[in-house]
Amino acid sequence: MEPIVTSGSGAVFRPAPGSTSPELSTLLRHGRMLMAEVLSNPGDGTLMLSIGRHTVPAETQLELDPGASFLVRVEEGSGGIVLHLLAAGEDGDSALIRALRGVVGSERPLGELFGELSQVLRAESARGSLSPALRDLALGLERHAANPEAGMARGAALRSLLFSSGLAHEALLAAVLSGRISRETLARLRGDFKALLLRAHAELADGPARQAVARVLASLEADQLLNLARERAGEPVVLSIPFPDSAGGWTTARLLVPTEDESETDPAQKEPGAFRLALGIELSHLGPVRADLALSPRSLAVRILVTRPDVAQRMGADLAELGARLGDGARRVQLEVRVGTRADIALGEAPLDIRYLREHRLMNVAG
Repeated sequence: MEPIVTSGSGAVFRPAPGSTSPELSTLLRHGRMLMAEVLSNPGDGTLMLSIGRHTVPAETQLELDPGASFLVRVEEGSGGIVLHLLAAGEDGDSALIRALRGVVGSERPLGELFGELSQVLRAESARGSLSPALRDLALGLERHAANPEAGMARGAALRSLLFSSGLAHEALLAAVLSGRISRETLARLRGDFKALLLRAHAELADGPARQAVARVLASLEADQLLNLARERAGEPVVLSIPFPDSAGGWTTARLLVPTEDESETDPAQKEPGAFRLALGIELSHLGPVRADLALSPRSLAVRILVTRPDVAQRMGADLAELGARLGDGARRVQLEVRVGTRADIALGEAPLDIRYLREHRLMNVAG
C-alpha cells in the first residue's frame, strides 16, 4: 500500500499499482475493526504497521513508538482507505473483553459436549420424557454433525452443514432484518443448531437435559466469541464441527482457510490462484491428524500431518488409493504424509494463540 495523505487520527492509503494483494484487500474491508501494531517509526512522518499478518506502510501525524498497539476502524472513501484510530471503548470492545472472560479457560470441545448431549437425549427418550423441543433437537442433532458416509466431503453438503451449524446465527438474523437475505433463509435459520438449542433451553426445567443443552450452547457461543476475536486481529476464523469417532463417540473437526503467509513455507501449497483449506481432527485410532489442501484448476495438493510414525506408514501405503478417490481425471493429485508434533498439527485449539487475546488483558491478577 502507498500512503498519500495524513489525518489527525488515522492514515489514508491509496494502493500503488499492482501492490494490493487479494488477502490485504479482503482484510481492509470498510467497517472492519482491526488491531494494528507499530513495527517501526523512522521519525519522518511515516510508520510501518503490522495488521493481521500483513505489513502496511502509513503516513500519520501521530507520535507512536514501536510496539504500540491500538484498534482501528477501516473506512473507505473517495480518497482511499482510512484507518481511524478508536478511543478506548469507542467500538464496544470492552463488552467483547467481558464476554471473552466468561469463556476463555472454561471452553470444551464441541464434539465432546455433542456426545454428552446425545447420551442424555437417548436416556430421556428411553424414559419417554422427551419434550417437543427436545424431540426436535433429538431429530435434528445428527443433521448438524459431519457424516462422512453421506458424502460430507462434497461441497454442497459441507456448505449446508456450515450454514446450519449456528455459528452465524445472529449475523444471519441481522441480515434478514435488514432485508439482505430472504424470508426463506429465515425459515432455515429456525431449524439451525443454535435455534434448536435455544428453544430446548428455554422450555426445559432444570435437570440433566437442560444442563447438557446449556453446556453445548455455551461451547457454541464460545466459538462465536473466539472467532470474533480472530476477526478483530485479522486472523482466519476456525469453524468447529462435531464429527463421529469410533465406538459411537464424537470428536471435533476444525476447519479454516489459511492466509497466504501460512501456506508459503510449503511448496506444494504455493500454486497461484489455489484455494486453501486446513482440517484438524483427533481420532481414537489415528490420534491427531491435520490435512492442508490446496485446490487449483490444474492440481490438488494435500499434505497430511500425524503424530504417530505407525499411522504415517499405514497412510503412506494407502496414498495411491486415496489419490484415486480424490482425483477427478482433470487435476494432478499430489499427496504426502509427514510425522509432526502435536503443536504442528493443532488448529485453533488454544484460545490464547489468538493475537487479540494476547494483546488484551483478560484477567486482573493484581493482589
